[in-house]
Amino acid sequence: MDAVLQPALADRTGIGDFRPVAPALTSGLSFECFAPGAALRPYVQCYWRARGVNVGGPASVEHLHPDGAAGLLFNFGAALERDGERVYGACWIDGPKRRTARLAVGGALDLLGVRFLPGMAFPFLGESLSALAGGELTPADSLHRLELEALYERLLETPALAGRIALLENYLTEGLQRHGAPEVSALMASLAWLQRRQGQASIAALVAALPFGQRRLERLFQQHVGLSPKRYARLLRVAHSRKLIKQGGATISLTDTAFATGYFDQAHFIHDFKAVTGLTPGGYREHVRRRGYGRA
Repeated sequence: MDAVLQPALADRTGIGDFRPVAPALTSGLSFECFAPGAALRPYVQCYWRARGVNVGGPASVEHLHPDGAAGLLFNFGAALERDGERVYGACWIDGPKRRTARLAVGGALDLLGVRFLPGMAFPFLGESLSALAGGELTPADSLHRLELEALYERLLETPALAGRIALLENYLTEGLQRHGAPEVSALMASLAWLQRRQGQASIAALVAALPFGQRRLERLFQQHVGLSPKRYARLLRVAHSRKLIKQGGATISLTDTAFATGYFDQAHFIHDFKAVTGLTPGGYREHVRRRGYGRA
């Protein structure tokens, strides 16, 4: 399974009937995600739940690919093992990742989360996303004003999934009403511009299309995305190349994939791909082959 939560979800249902938008079951992992209500759709990708399934044998490892987005994470199971290290606690802010994280999946895994759209977490977190970016989970108690520990206790007392999602929806809606939605049309336009081009255009070309300079663009991205425009564009580019590798399998050469994603030399393609995923393109293709399409 490609455990990244994509920026857009097809056929959003809202949370009224709590039907999964994109359920998936991989070896050892049960994963579901649910669309938010209409008021939160400009900000929230989805609510999601991931649970371990006892299938025997050692724990599997799922790849959590970066997409430039942040989220909230609540743990109702055993301590997490992420990137080979144990992570203890009940709730965290999952800031924008610069590279793929690896989550060990055992039978005791039980996670619930909120995934924001890229650039849309700031109204809810009230913190510059640059302070939360990287690969580490930020403990909820480091941002006391969010009262995430109290929210966790309420979630713990509400075992039904529908009730838990309703609590998350109410928490975020109240936060948006309390703090108001900031005017970030310039940021949204810039994100959309890069997304339409799948990261394959220069930042200079983006700046030329904007009514302000690169310095303001950099400030907007650092505050609301937590990544520079160039780094975000690279995540989009690598995500597109991963998609092409999965679709093409062994029938499409990696050189053709590099050209299709705007790379003019193999060395640059391999460098960017490995910097984000930790694997070479060839290593990723082999990983996809072993796991099966759509599960990498």
